[in-house]
Amino acid sequence: MRKYKTLKTWILTFVFLGSMGDALSFSAPSSRELVIVYSGNTLGELKPCGCAKEEDQGGFERRLTYLKQVFANSKNILLVDTGDNFKEPSTQGKIKARYIMQAMSKSKYDAVIPGDKDLVYGEPFLNDDASVPWLLSNAELRKINPPKIRIKKLENGLTVAILALIDPDLYYDAKHSGGSIKDPIESAKKLIKKLKISEHPDVIVLLTHMKREKAISMLNLSGVDVVINGHIEKDTDIIDMTHIKRNGKVFVQPGPRGQKMGELTVHIDNKGEKLFKQRIIRLDSNIKPDPEMIKWYEEYNKEVEDLFFTSLESRKNKHGKQKVFASEQTCVTCHPSKHKLWNLSRHSHAYETLNRVNKAFDPECLRCHVTGWGYDGGFISEVDTPELKNVQCEACHGPRLDHIKTLQQNLKLDAKKACKNCHIKNHSPNFNFSKYSQISDDEILDNY
Repeated sequence: MRKYKTLKTWILTFVFLGSMGDALSFSAPSSRELVIVYSGNTLGELKPCGCAKEEDQGGFERRLTYLKQVFANSKNILLVDTGDNFKEPSTQGKIKARYIMQAMSKSKYDAVIPGDKDLVYGEPFLNDDASVPWLLSNAELRKINPPKIRIKKLENGLTVAILALIDPDLYYDAKHSGGSIKDPIESAKKLIKKLKISEHPDVIVLLTHMKREKAISMLNLSGVDVVINGHIEKDTDIIDMTHIKRNGKVFVQPGPRGQKMGELTVHIDNKGEKLFKQRIIRLDSNIKPDPEMIKWYEEYNKEVEDLFFTSLESRKNKHGKQKVFASEQTCVTCHPSKHKLWNLSRHSHAYETLNRVNKAFDPECLRCHVTGWGYDGGFISEVDTPELKNVQCEACHGPRLDHIKTLQQNLKLDAKKACKNCHIKNHSPNFNFSKYSQISDDEILDNY
């Protein structure tokens, strides 16, 4: 009997512990996480040009490889973009913009806020690829009608709400074309109030397209957990990517030209408190290009090449009627020592560099690898103007055929301005005109 009671006691103990185990297994997890991956400010850079190793970052071929790795490691990902993915309005720029929308569609973004520069081809253009998840919370445009809120429910049970606020001061054309942009703060307050009643989100992410200080002030909005801001004036701008934590909230920004991706991990404990950890991912040569996107870029290159040849006749008619460049073959007659230095420099075989990477038809590359591209009498094509291939004397000194005819002296020259047309931060981050212009001929040869 005593043994029976002892056995009964042990059985009851195990049953109790088992029931406690079941209770623990069904209790709320002690912590949950999501990773917010963000990009923006691409400004038409489908792929880094490769002119400088220091700036060899970015490109959609690497971006998709990185994103596939991210999604393979976790399903609790939010992928967003802050806009300004397009650049200047041009024929080639419009082709780029179309390919950017294709790439973003392949990348499966959750929300994309249209930046002010993304409207350069008109609002209807943004509808050409309906799979881009545009989002606007405080604006009603005439030709595009994106939702004001996007909700994503993650596999770990978290519900994330995304809003997108734009600064009316940046969207002049949208307002003048009949669109309506409301005060971002008042719009956010109304939508957040609605969200708390209908969706009860665990995290509210606010995408903003504003100047930095104005976007930071959005951290004061009640209910907002994360502010991700994007806006860039020109592609040489430096962007502060340092995150700001304030009152249990965080502010972050993507860098310029799509060179880096941001990762923000949001950790929510069992009390509902949020901890943030941010890191920046360099899309450099250590990230191999995605095979699908290699094909995508080849298709883009083919369109640009077709553009080059279809515009050939019009360029001949516009720029090829008058000869104004003497060419380096003439300059060498009176300037043999300078020509020798030039001949040993990379400027003298700049066009071959384009041939080597299959870019000898790309207008954006030709402007810095030939002489007089886009100017009357300047380079038209390898067949039509072979004497103007490469970066010759007149690329900096200007057309000098009249100088040959009249031997005019005291030629005005702003060499620093001429150099800076191509030696910009994106292509020559270490270029220093003062140092370059003062070194000796031997040092110039060593540098090349």
